[in-house]
Amino acid sequence: MLLIYFLFGSLCLYFLFTIYFTIGLHRLKIYKTREYLPTVSIVVAARNEEANLQPLLKSLTEQDYPKEKIEIMIVSDRSTDGSWQIIDNFSKLYPFVKGIQLDQKNEDMTPKKHSLTCGIKKTSGEIILSTDGDCIVPKGWVRSMVDCFDDNTGIVVGRSSINTSNKSFFNQYQSLDFLGIMAANAGVVGWKKGWSGSGQNIAYTRKAFEKIGGFEPVAKAISGDDMYLVQSISKYYDIHFNIDQKSFVYTAPVPSIKAFINQRVRWASNSRSLWETNLFFLFFLIVAFISNNILIVALWNKELLSILLFLFFIKIISDALVLYTGSIKLNVSFKKIHFVTWSILQPIYIPLTGILGLLGWFQWKE
Repeated sequence: MLLIYFLFGSLCLYFLFTIYFTIGLHRLKIYKTREYLPTVSIVVAARNEEANLQPLLKSLTEQDYPKEKIEIMIVSDRSTDGSWQIIDNFSKLYPFVKGIQLDQKNEDMTPKKHSLTCGIKKTSGEIILSTDGDCIVPKGWVRSMVDCFDDNTGIVVGRSSINTSNKSFFNQYQSLDFLGIMAANAGVVGWKKGWSGSGQNIAYTRKAFEKIGGFEPVAKAISGDDMYLVQSISKYYDIHFNIDQKSFVYTAPVPSIKAFINQRVRWASNSRSLWETNLFFLFFLIVAFISNNILIVALWNKELLSILLFLFFIKIISDALVLYTGSIKLNVSFKKIHFVTWSILQPIYIPLTGILGLLGWFQWKE
C-alpha cells in the first residue's frame, strides 16, 4: 500500500508540473520590432555536414537583416567530407560569410564547445546566434530573434522542430516527441526561468557569454552546451522564448530507431550535473522518471495493476495539456494516432534512456 501512495503521489506531482508548463506557455508573447539593430554574429559548428551545409548557408545568406550588420562564421571541425569546399565557395560569393577549418582535436575542451569558442572569438557581433549544421532557418530568423532582446535580456531560446516534409510515421513520431521537450522548456521560460534550450535555435549577447566565462566552466562536458548557456546566463540576465513563426527553425530527423535512442540517451546524460546547477529541474526529471516507471511497475504489482488504467489516464491527461498547448503556441501539429503511440511507447524507453544517460552510454562525434 505504501508503494501505491508513493507512486500515485509522484504522478500527482507530475500533473502539477504539467500545469506549471501549460500556464508558462500561455504567458509567452511575441515581442515588438525594435528600432536599433545591433550587429549579429551567426556561429555554426559543423562536422561532416556536406549534405546539409548548402541549404543551411543559402537560408543564412538570404536573411532580411542589413548585410553590413551581420557576419556568418562556419567552423568546420575536422571534417573529412566536402564541407570545407562548400564553406569556401560561399565565402567567395558573400563577403559576410567566413569559415574556420580545424584540423586537430583540442585537448582542453570537447569538440563542439571548442568549435563554437573559436568561431565566437573570430567574430565581433553584439548578439551571437547559433544553429546546427543540419538545420534550415527562415528568412526572418535573425530579425525576429534580435527583436526579443532589450537592455536586460541575456539569452533568447527559439523554437526548433523536426522537418516532417517526409511524412513517415517515424518522422512524425520524432516531431511529437521533440515537441514535448520543447514545449516543457518553453513553459519554464514563460515563468522567466531557464532550464534548457536547443543549440539549433538560440541567441545570446556577447556580454552575457563573457560574463559566464564562455564554455570554460564546462570545457570537458561532452554534451549540454545549450543547457549550460540557458541556465548560466539566466542567472544574471532576463531570458525569453521566441514564439514568432518567423524565427522557427527546422532540423533533420534522425535516420533510425538506434540513432533516436542514442540521441535521447545523450540528452539524458546532461542531467548528471543538475544536482549542482538546478535542483528544481532535477526534481522534475526524477518525478517524470518515476511517473513513467509506474506503468511498468504496475505490470508486476497486483495492487497497481488493478488501477493501471486510472494511472495511465492521469499520465495521458498530463501530457496532453502540455503537448496540445505547445502545438498551438509553437505551431507543431500532430495526429491523435501519433499521440496514442507515443503515450504507450514513452514509458518504455524513457526509463531506459534515463538510466543509460546517467551511465554515459551514448555515442558522439569525436
